[in-house]
Amino acid sequence: MKLLFSTIFFLQFSLCFSQTYYGQITTNQNDSLSVQILIKGNMIFKGNKILSIQEKITVLNNGISKDYYPKDLKSFKIKMENNKIITYDNVNNNFFAERYYSNKVKLYRRLIKVETRQSPYFQIFSVLLVKNPNQEKLIELNANGFSRLITQKEMLAKFTDCKI
Repeated sequence: MKLLFSTIFFLQFSLCFSQTYYGQITTNQNDSLSVQILIKGNMIFKGNKILSIQEKITVLNNGISKDYYPKDLKSFKIKMENNKIITYDNVNNNFFAERYYSNKVKLYRRLIKVETRQSPYFQIFSVLLVKNPNQEKLIELNANGFSRLITQKEMLAKFTDCKI
């Protein structure tokens, strides 16, 4: 029993505290580098992984570890477990957000962690961000729960310069 418990504990520790994914970063000088992205911490749930890479990423390149913050990169791509490649962009040098659409108007998805008084003492919400080219301010579109997602009418109201 001790051997089984020790093995499970060792696997949990090794899986939770260092996971590497293949990716590509684009620096502010438009240099593209193929790297490994290291996600640290307790990463049991996919939402926790996304939360950790929204603020900074740790890159392994030729055996050297380096932290990159949103002000350091234009974007990065990461290949997750299901072989899906996700692109994250620097948004106003404040955080990275998942790119949903990018043309003149940009649409991003970001997770927000809110502390609560009940266990597990936090909730994670998904927020869509709209960035118009002629506005500095980001427009937030909060999801209304599983029963009622963001409607086309609500989204078009945020696009004041483009009603198509």
